[in-house]
Amino acid sequence: MSQIYQLTEVAENNGKKGKPAWIIYKGNVYDVTGFLKDHPGGAELILEVAGKDATKAFNGAGHSSDAVNDLKKYKIGEVAINAQPTTKPQIPQTKTEEQLPPKEPMKPSSSSSSFLCCC
Repeated sequence: MSQIYQLTEVAENNGKKGKPAWIIYKGNVYDVTGFLKDHPGGAELILEVAGKDATKAFNGAGHSSDAVNDLKKYKIGEVAINAQPTTKPQIPQTKTEEQLPPKEPMKPSSSSSSFLCCC
C-alpha cells in the first residue's frame, strides 16, 4: 500500500530552506530532490513546481516516455483524495407568488377557433 500525503504536506516540501523537493504528477507524489542536479533542463525548472502539482508543466515540457518511466523510481506515495465539503450546498429557493411578476392577461389568438383556453 502506498503512503498517502495531504496537499499541505506536499506544499511544505518545496525544495526551499533545506526541505526536499516533492512534486505531484498525475496524483502521485515524487521526491525528486536527488534528481535536481541531474535534470537536463536544470534544477530551477523543477524547483518552480516543487511542492505543487507539476502534471501540466511536466506534460507541457514534452518529456519522453523514458522520462516518464524514470520518474517512477522517485515515487513516494499518492495525494490524498479530499473528502467532500461537510456543509450542504445552497439550493436556490423557488420564488413565491408574491415574488413573481404579475401575470399578463391572455391575448386572444388570431385563429378562427372560438375555443377559449383558461390557462
